Amino acid sequence: MLLAASVLAAACSSSDTGTPEEPFHATGQGVFVLCEGNFNAGNSTLSYYNPETRTVENAVFQRANDRRLGDTGQSITLHGQTAYIAVENSGIIWAIDAETFRVRGQLTTGQTLHMMNPRYIHFLTDRKAYVTDLYSPYITVFDPQQMSYLSSISTHQPDAFGYCSTEQMVQHGQEVFTNCWSYSNKLLVIDTEQDALSDSIVLGSWQPKSMVLDARGKLWVVTDGGYETTEDSFGDNIPHLYRIDAATRRIELDQTLDTDEGGVQLATNPDGTVLYLINNDIYRMSVTDSHLPVRPFIQAEKNARGVRNKLYGIGVNPHNGEIYVADAVDYAQAGVVRRYDAEGTLLDQFRVGINPNGFAFK
Repeated sequence: MLLAASVLAAACSSSDTGTPEEPFHATGQGVFVLCEGNFNAGNSTLSYYNPETRTVENAVFQRANDRRLGDTGQSITLHGQTAYIAVENSGIIWAIDAETFRVRGQLTTGQTLHMMNPRYIHFLTDRKAYVTDLYSPYITVFDPQQMSYLSSISTHQPDAFGYCSTEQMVQHGQEVFTNCWSYSNKLLVIDTEQDALSDSIVLGSWQPKSMVLDARGKLWVVTDGGYETTEDSFGDNIPHLYRIDAATRRIELDQTLDTDEGGVQLATNPDGTVLYLINNDIYRMSVTDSHLPVRPFIQAEKNARGVRNKLYGIGVNPHNGEIYVADAVDYAQAGVVRRYDAEGTLLDQFRVGINPNGFAFK
């Protein structure tokens, strides 16, 4: 249960917003919602939702620490009793207590050799984690307990319009797969024992945006197709869904999707047997199926003019299979999170910050 006590009268230890810190005590199986905010606006926020009481507390990072989260909150990952938040444009990773929301530590670009714009975090052990990057051709290795830099893994990625991005990570055995999103068509394979690049997979479609690993060891990857530009055409803006055998690296399935108006994203149910895909609406399929169904599982909300809202993120609660959908609406106003049961029945909805994009489940 989430309890927000009265405001403390004592002066706070770190003054950024000019308001006293609030004490929180979040127990039970709550849900963190990271809101990206707008680029260069410094308005990223963190919300916390209690599904038992159907209550939400917004801006909890700022309220608990009297400091702003930063610019462009990219991802949130829970490990033990600590939540790790990568704030891309601020070049910082926060470590916060999962119950009090108080800062336990931080890792900044100035403390590392190559980290520039951190994107996603993957834990190898309690003392070793990887973080990918938007601009740097390196994956940073750090100690999440000490929040200290350990080493860097060169991805050997060439600069493309200033980007050398690596994104989400999934692990199969001793290997970690990461997708190169910006102006690329590659997946990279990292040997976690050597902390070194060991292989790569080239896709036929540009910009692999999201990926997950299913129960059978199959890697599912969705691309956004790249961008069609007048100056230098890069991709065709047609997303593709791939299924790849993680052991052999062989591409087993390549399905063309509708052009997306928001952002393509993937998730699986808790046992890895069902795939969920955001492609304008939300689609559901068994991982043994050979193609995506024609009809959506959940349809995006539409405004009064009939324009479809922008679905921006999806997360599945690993404890009960409930589905959380982040609706950015129009990228400018407070976003909406909708909570569904595993069969797609709406259970609840609530407002959060601007551009909700990620979930972490306690």
